[in-house]
Amino acid sequence: MIHEFRNPMPVETPLGYGLLIYVRDGGTFANDVFAVVLDHDGVIRHMTTDQFKLLRNDTYGIRAEAARS
Repeated sequence: MIHEFRNPMPVETPLGYGLLIYVRDGGTFANDVFAVVLDHDGVIRHMTTDQFKLLRNDTYGIRAEAARS
């Protein structure tokens, strides 16, 4: 199953910054795969959750630990 995000989420990857656009269910025995559009060249790369991290974005309620208190 594929879920397309209504609002792409900003992420940081080893290849640079980008946006998550959809996630594909990996099934019972595999990791989910996320599609990331890279900012610097627009290339779509497929990554698992250990290959990116979400960036702070107050629009989506994503905040750093220090900002939560």
